[in-house]
Amino acid sequence: MITEFRLLRSEAEYNQAILLADRTFRNNDQISMGKAYPFVFSPALTQSYGAFVNGELVSFIGLVPSIVHIEEAEIQAYSIGAVCTHPEHRKNGYASTLLSKVIEHGENAGASLLFVSGNLPIYINAGCTYYGEMNKYEIKKGDLPTVEGCSVREALPYDWFHVRKLTQSRRVHYEQSLIDFTILNHAEGFASNHKMRHKLLVAEGGNELRGFLILGMSHPSAEKSPARVIEWGGDPKAIQALLAESFQYGITSIKCSIPSYETALTRLLNGSEKRVTAFPGTIKIISLDLLLKQLEPIFKGKVKIEDVDNKHKKLIFNQSSMTVENASLERLILQGAPDLDCYLKEIFPIPLPFPEGLNYV
Repeated sequence: MITEFRLLRSEAEYNQAILLADRTFRNNDQISMGKAYPFVFSPALTQSYGAFVNGELVSFIGLVPSIVHIEEAEIQAYSIGAVCTHPEHRKNGYASTLLSKVIEHGENAGASLLFVSGNLPIYINAGCTYYGEMNKYEIKKGDLPTVEGCSVREALPYDWFHVRKLTQSRRVHYEQSLIDFTILNHAEGFASNHKMRHKLLVAEGGNELRGFLILGMSHPSAEKSPARVIEWGGDPKAIQALLAESFQYGITSIKCSIPSYETALTRLLNGSEKRVTAFPGTIKIISLDLLLKQLEPIFKGKVKIEDVDNKHKKLIFNQSSMTVENASLERLILQGAPDLDCYLKEIFPIPLPFPEGLNYV
């Protein structure tokens, strides 16, 4: 028996991966993983890994590169998903070996972060951890006031330039070209996991688009379930208007998860009952030194981070300093700390994009 662990090389191999992923994750009521996640199964990108036994694909990890914008910083990152192994080849350690290949790939590519849609032991054992904080709401009709001077409608084909401008104006976001946005909106990746379709709404005010909202909504033939907010952008008051007026499209309620750092929007939603949780999924810092370098535009003028030795860093800030272990600094970056100096609480944790949006893998 010959076993290989390597990048997929051809359209035929990606077709094998789609069949394996559909067998694992899909039923007859759901669209194919190949349609829902076009960048995961992309022969053009050639990033995803597989385990081949005698030339047959038996285990797969989808890998997608991205640029994450955090204010002026650009973070080079990867996301993994569609991790699956044929039932007859499970418990052979194939997925763990592929995960190590993926992490090595990220190191070679100059990526500093790896986003993971799951939290299974395989990921925790590889150094992945929970991160971020978000407020989870379930909004019902009448919970939010309408916004005067802001009208809501479905997006039209001539809105793309305006929507793209709104996506680029967000403080924290995945890099999305106009074409990327339209492809991912059409693919309906995360929404398809819940047997939902996208509805793209926009808010107008003062003769311009002020905000957009992508909702995941139940199929007309399916049992009604709460809609889900997938992606949003623009003025927080416009987002409020979009949420308040989206019930005209037959929605019963809306599940909405907003990162805690979006303070203006969370203030507008604070009349609704919420639950505070970590972000879904996990994350791994592939290279702390590289991440710190990519985050330099955020730190500039606020905090300076220097090497003490191979295991410690010194943070110099506000006429003070502190020395921390590298592992503690990683936790600070991803999770913050309750007893942190007030000055540093304005910096840590670093805001990262909500993972269940258009770029979900």
